Amino acid sequence: MKNIVVPEKQTVEMGMTANNETNLRTPSTPYNEGTAMKQQIHEEYNSAYNHALIMQMIKDGRARDLNDEPKQDGTPVFIIGSGPSLDDSIEHMKDWQGGIVCSTSHALTFRYHGIEPDYIVCLDPFSEYGEIAGVNWEGTKTKLVAHPGVWPDLLEKWPNEVLLFRQNLGRQDSYYATTQMHMYTERHGTREKAEFKILIRTEVTVFACSPPAQLFVADRLGYGTAFLAGVDFAYHSGKERFTNYTVSKPEKLIVTGNASPTTVEAEWDRHEHVFSPPADPPNVLTGAQDELIRTNNGLWSARIHLFYKKNMISAWRLSGKNVYTTDHGAITEIPYMHIQKVVRFQGKKAKPRSTKWIHREADRYLASVGAYVIETEPDENGNIGCNFIESADPEREITAWITNMTRQFLCPGCGIVVAANDAEDHVGDTCPRCKEGKLKRRNDIDLVKNMARIKELMKWAEEHRQAAP
Repeated sequence: MKNIVVPEKQTVEMGMTANNETNLRTPSTPYNEGTAMKQQIHEEYNSAYNHALIMQMIKDGRARDLNDEPKQDGTPVFIIGSGPSLDDSIEHMKDWQGGIVCSTSHALTFRYHGIEPDYIVCLDPFSEYGEIAGVNWEGTKTKLVAHPGVWPDLLEKWPNEVLLFRQNLGRQDSYYATTQMHMYTERHGTREKAEFKILIRTEVTVFACSPPAQLFVADRLGYGTAFLAGVDFAYHSGKERFTNYTVSKPEKLIVTGNASPTTVEAEWDRHEHVFSPPADPPNVLTGAQDELIRTNNGLWSARIHLFYKKNMISAWRLSGKNVYTTDHGAITEIPYMHIQKVVRFQGKKAKPRSTKWIHREADRYLASVGAYVIETEPDENGNIGCNFIESADPEREITAWITNMTRQFLCPGCGIVVAANDAEDHVGDTCPRCKEGKLKRRNDIDLVKNMARIKELMKWAEEHRQAAP
């Protein structure tokens, strides 16, 4: 479970302008609200438009739920971002025998280098076929991983298999968890006694940018250690992002008489993205409208990229997955291994890190940028839920938030949720509505344990604040 919360009484420091990563605050709520306002109507429209096609693809066996894909046996996998480091990494990936999970932004560039990615994850509703057009995907091993709200022509023109998921925003009342889920079902039975089979069961937690979604998808597919390539979140090597390629003249298959078909190779356009450091910081990156920010390791970045970094670290924390970076960007919290060593030994030299170590390192970084993880107590299956909370005054605001959450009770019989106005334990009380069910705690969160951990993190973050340039 994932939930991102910004308390209502957040202090003004959360929106302060800063010129280094340690002091920067990038609250999630304004970004998430802006994204939802811009994108959700498109996702709703696309989900309706794509319905008949997706249902037919499922019927034909060309599309299925992500969880129904045969699982990898812990094979190492590359997760791809759009940073400058990808220019160096991609040169070595021809010899990589593990998995490659990328987005539509990278797919054509991989094909230019003679590499077929295993999966293309489509998270954005504006992901369209034009982003990957110009080469023949039919017959490749590449599969599309998409939600029903992607741009219609992407599904209409894609020739290979499609693995389907729904987005998880950490809210049970979201469009994706209600209406979209209901749209993609099979109805059986009569009008009076109908049963519905959910066709897209798998939810993928969304953290603002594509690499976290790729990480979660790779985990669902059974991949093992994940290696990051191009997940920089910073400008270096004189570049803003990787050098990408698009097709100017599509490849063609020419058939003449009885002769064997001849393939005419595609012609490519190269796109470089140059970065020139400012003479007198802070400055404004031309065209991006973002202040330039110094990262903790002294690189130039932008506010939005450090927002994405925070989300990537959050995803790492939530997954608890062993991750190594091969990049020279802003992420120094995740262990590093040179790309040549990764490929030479096919990822087998990556030392596993414990879940405890991963949580500690992720929590420390998040605390340094004003974000904290609240853990629930283990459920009957041993699963621990996570809530990500951003706060400038954690001792007051998070204490109040946990207190409020622990005063919510659920009736397992009729499903009503009630909030107590006192600090009494109402577990086992009779349901005030159905009078039959016995109330249970909706959120089992240990206030003392969570706050003790948060205070330690606050102390660590303060002690290390001056280390940033």
